[in-house]
Amino acid sequence: MRIGKWAAAVAIVCSGIVANMAAAGATTDATASNCRDAARQVKTALASNAQSPNYSAATKEKNNGASFCVHEMYADGVAHYDNALKLLGASKSSQASAN
Repeated sequence: MRIGKWAAAVAIVCSGIVANMAAAGATTDATASNCRDAARQVKTALASNAQSPNYSAATKEKNNGASFCVHEMYADGVAHYDNALKLLGASKSSQASAN
């Protein structure tokens, strides 16, 4: 049964990555600096939305973003950070102006 759950989790993550890659045309040239900026934005959004019903999912996206950025997969990392912002109902531009 564990293999089935693991396979389902891998399928979900892979489909999310593929969807992000398709939608992330603007992040194809992402850098470590983009990752740091996105991480700050997500941190602020999480702090401001602690009661959000999507808080847990956004936290997972933040952690995935951090993992990709650490492994120098910046575009994927930024895409996960963007997903976290979407889950929290925050946009990149509103978070950037708040900083």
